[in-house]
Amino acid sequence: MTLEKPACFAIALCSLLAVVMPAAARAADPCLVPWPKTVTIGDGSMSVTPTTRIVTAAPSLAPLAKILAGEIHAVTGVQVTTADGAGGPGDIVLALDETLKGERYRFTVANPATVSGGTYGAVALGTVTLLQSLVTKDGTASLPRLTVADEPAAGFRGLMIDVARQYHSIENLEQIVRLCRLYKVRYLQLHLTDDQSFMFPSRAFPLLTTQNHNGGKAYTIEQLKGLVAYADARGVTIIPEYEVPGHSGAAIRTMRDLFVIAKTKPYEHHASINFCKDEVMRAVDTIVGEICEVFTSSPYFHIGGDEADLALADQNADFKAAMAKHDLPNQHELYRRFVCQMNDIVKKRGKQMIVWEGFGKNGKVAIPKDIIVMNYEVRFYMPDQLAADGYQVINTSWTPLYVVNATTRPPEEIYAWNVRQFKPHGAKPDDKGVIVPSAENILGAQMCAWEQPESAEIPSLRNRLPAMMERIWSPEAGRTFDDFARRQAVTDKLLDRLLQAGK
Repeated sequence: MTLEKPACFAIALCSLLAVVMPAAARAADPCLVPWPKTVTIGDGSMSVTPTTRIVTAAPSLAPLAKILAGEIHAVTGVQVTTADGAGGPGDIVLALDETLKGERYRFTVANPATVSGGTYGAVALGTVTLLQSLVTKDGTASLPRLTVADEPAAGFRGLMIDVARQYHSIENLEQIVRLCRLYKVRYLQLHLTDDQSFMFPSRAFPLLTTQNHNGGKAYTIEQLKGLVAYADARGVTIIPEYEVPGHSGAAIRTMRDLFVIAKTKPYEHHASINFCKDEVMRAVDTIVGEICEVFTSSPYFHIGGDEADLALADQNADFKAAMAKHDLPNQHELYRRFVCQMNDIVKKRGKQMIVWEGFGKNGKVAIPKDIIVMNYEVRFYMPDQLAADGYQVINTSWTPLYVVNATTRPPEEIYAWNVRQFKPHGAKPDDKGVIVPSAENILGAQMCAWEQPESAEIPSLRNRLPAMMERIWSPEAGRTFDDFARRQAVTDKLLDRLLQAGK
């Protein structure tokens, strides 16, 4: 399979200019997105042919070698082979180097070409840079002579997909994993439960998936484990989200007697669970454990925690008893206690808890500082205050990082944003929002795609996600949007080929 002529020409032109023009000229830069920390361009190139091998010295890198071989074939039409041992001329060598810490990697095209990093994930990042560097022309493929020494400025680089409101097939989620890999997104968060559907197949509580609004579809354990393995092999880690105590309409609809906050007037809460019942907390604990057994590679567990309707909960007997028992004045302080309880439940599974912005700055019950907060509304607890108070924050600023069907912001606006900037829903492009003085307690950022059908995900994300990624990977690069758009037009052609290869 070969690239269409426009894509071939764009990749060849981008790399040819990189070889023959000074490195200082923007037109000379190769089409890499996000832009690396350092790029040194040399003269000449190394051909990639059917005799090229992807060689791994470490057995743990063998799965990555096979993935890269398939990607090279998808992009260039050249079928390379994989092997272990030492590399020779014309080969691509994948190597572990313990002197490269964290996600730092090094990619050098000499003869052979070498990608090295301290971990599987770091080497996976380097192979993306290799893939983006490929030049195809007249049925041939090559790598320009260059050296890339790179590492991200932000460790948390995320994308969230809402699979609870709109069903997404496993095949579509695998495509989204390939999108994440191409742009070095480290974490893919799955919003698995909400009012509409409960997409995780609890074996302890099988009724939870029986009244999903999508027609009853839910994932199987085997599907989810397969998806986790698919993502892990590509350097993408899937974070599960189990939304409690609010956004739990599916749970209440299917197991009302257990979960409902009963006997409140003028209505009973349709979407907030009765977390003051011991039986409910035991059930929640069990479900968290089941989910953790599937998403084993994730260091994080997201509990939601936002937008819980508790307006009438103080009428409920369980809430009244809990307020008296714990000497708390209202249901809102009980909610803060619930967040602490969930933190204990998550930590005993060896994971760190993430919540949406939902608790306020002041309260009788102190919220632990080891909870990570995704700040999106910029309303309950200002991000600058969260950071100053010692919380770790992930920027999920509604503006410009939310992608909700027709409600989106253009890539230009995303590229003008930075990780210390938080803007609420409806903010104008020239609004500054809240600027956090230092990025010290900001782990990174996440783009959130809500309520979209699977057919809309990649079309709505393919130009926006890379804009966010470049701004959090290399914020000091000093690049213009036009320069980014030139490079991303080329990587977008690669994305087409990678998506087609999975069909």
